[in-house]
Amino acid sequence: MHRFISLLTIFLINGCATQVNSIKVDQDKKLSKEKGYLLIGIETNRNLKEIRISGPDYISLSHADLRLGSNFILTDLTAGTYTIEKVKLDKYWQLEIEDEEYWTVDVQPEKINYVGHLHVKTTGYWQVYSQIELINKSSFAVEFMEENFPNILAERTLNYGGPGDDNFLTFLTKETGAVK
Repeated sequence: MHRFISLLTIFLINGCATQVNSIKVDQDKKLSKEKGYLLIGIETNRNLKEIRISGPDYISLSHADLRLGSNFILTDLTAGTYTIEKVKLDKYWQLEIEDEEYWTVDVQPEKINYVGHLHVKTTGYWQVYSQIELINKSSFAVEFMEENFPNILAERTLNYGGPGDDNFLTFLTKETGAVK
């Protein structure tokens, strides 16, 4: 019985997502060699309860950062491949992500990894119809970092880690040197 309780406890601890909040202070953390920054844009027409992301770290983006309107979340994570699994709209409704290839993102070590804008739109009388997309708006990410986190941006390379290819950040780095 003791072994069963121990295994159950380990399972529950490992199965729970760690809640993370967005970095608020423009001060570059001394990250370990296996960590990088995750930058994700959130665009929604309602407050969201939670976004679950699995990978080397199993995280939950806090409802404090998921308010109505447009927002960015910047947080540090262990480098690796992550999948956006679930978007909880409220206590009762959630969106399960099915096509994993479109929701898989990469966090490279020692870089700022912009993975796209998560666009969540709900309609209907009780907002029961939902549309969710991960859209690349890397120019918005550059502008956000320049305005809000210039010190972190000066120390790190801004990289696109979302689905598909994006040459804009590479072009911007080579042509203008605006992004390290």
